Amino acid sequence: MARVSRASSSDEALERGWLAGVRAEEKVLRDVQESKAVRTVAGHSSSATECAELLEMLGLHAEQGKQAQL
Repeated sequence: MARVSRASSSDEALERGWLAGVRAEEKVLRDVQESKAVRTVAGHSSSATECAELLEMLGLHAEQGKQAQL
């Protein structure tokens, strides 16, 4: 029977730290993408009501369009 070795706690901590960094970077990029989407929808909507409806369909909020761009 083959024996599976466990990673050391320092290896696990290093991997968790790396993964946390990847997730943080992904969140920043997602926030920028959502901000651009909100601005695009707002720019192409014919009324505030239409804009609000489209944003709701996309699961976005108008406040996301005010976030800083990269």
